[in-house]
Amino acid sequence: MNHRYIFAAIGIFSLISIGANAANQPEDTAVELGWNTLNIHVNQTLASTMPGQYSIKNLFGADHARAWVFHAEELYPKAEIIKNPAILTMTLTKPSSLFAIVLSPGYSKSTATQFQNASPKSVIVSLYRPNDTKPFESRRFTLSYHAREYSLPQLKKELKNVAFTDQTDDRITGKSENLMNSAERMLLINPDNAQIAKVELKITTMEHGAKYTDLAISKLKLLDRQVHQNSAEYRLNRFIMNEMNKAAKKLSDSPRCISYTDRNPWPKLNNYACSGPTAQLLQDQADQGAPDIILTRKDIATQQYQVPFFIVLSDAQSSISAGKKYLRVTAGDVANSELILSKDSANQLQALSGLTLTQAFQANRSDGLNKAYLQPQNESYYFFSYSRLQFTQSTSGYKVNIYGPTGSQEESWLSK
Repeated sequence: MNHRYIFAAIGIFSLISIGANAANQPEDTAVELGWNTLNIHVNQTLASTMPGQYSIKNLFGADHARAWVFHAEELYPKAEIIKNPAILTMTLTKPSSLFAIVLSPGYSKSTATQFQNASPKSVIVSLYRPNDTKPFESRRFTLSYHAREYSLPQLKKELKNVAFTDQTDDRITGKSENLMNSAERMLLINPDNAQIAKVELKITTMEHGAKYTDLAISKLKLLDRQVHQNSAEYRLNRFIMNEMNKAAKKLSDSPRCISYTDRNPWPKLNNYACSGPTAQLLQDQADQGAPDIILTRKDIATQQYQVPFFIVLSDAQSSISAGKKYLRVTAGDVANSELILSKDSANQLQALSGLTLTQAFQANRSDGLNKAYLQPQNESYYFFSYSRLQFTQSTSGYKVNIYGPTGSQEESWLSK
């Protein structure tokens, strides 16, 4: 996977360096949505000499270079847990039948500001009916980010200080400069179509930026069933709630083959059975003691390494019925996970589920045996080594597929 270093531009676009005791202040405002009015209270916004620079109103403005920012003090050094969680409360003038919240995490003014500053790692969404004093629904959504390994000496040279939490030896793993990290996330809420009077977002943990612990969210939208009933987001919500289970069963019932080559080691899911010779399975130990599944199955005609889909799923989230293995994917599983939104070249909405389906798949790793193998990984940092559910618009609504990283992944995320 090729990534670009952007350190030359980092100093130009960064936030002003703030000390550990940076000033936050509460903020109250009202925002007109056109179809409703929000009365907003947030317990902390980063103070600035420029009025409104980090205001909560930036979440609803048209300027994509502006964001809501607060200083996220760590509970203890290098912790993900925020000592004083940020709480954003939105009260609707007219109760609304909301179905989703869409937010753009991070400071998306540029790849540099996104890379340097923190993003929310988890968001707790609580919903209140009219006159409720307690929420009738509360759900935690964990957000995933593209990450990579860096040279710690180079980061220190370019950034002066490094805020990433995972610092070992001369290497460091942390959130990358990939634009995917600012992609919109859709959080499905309120499946029973209740009338919502108040929405509360609580940010308790952060994904560190490379330089600062100032945490940003760039944009936020509330989606209503009646107002947005013709939107691609609503059609996606309807597909997940009504067609998801049937589509996932059809996917696991059909013969499919995962393939990759020496030139392009990222896995691709094909809608046909594997044609190569029978796979040989050997047990070995990974670098960190986790068991590996060593696979040697190469089709001579195509020079492809091939792995049957059911073998890839052998350790994945699945269930067995009548001796057959099925994907353990339900509407409930997906609805409790973020949906990462993007647009294709035809400006059609696509979505990746944050729900991991398979183990990390790292082909042709140098292990002394010159074999390709599956390596189990549970770290969020290996986000793009996972295969995940992909939802793509079709004439009937949406179709579900398994997404694996490809050589063109970064270009696809750059599409507007």
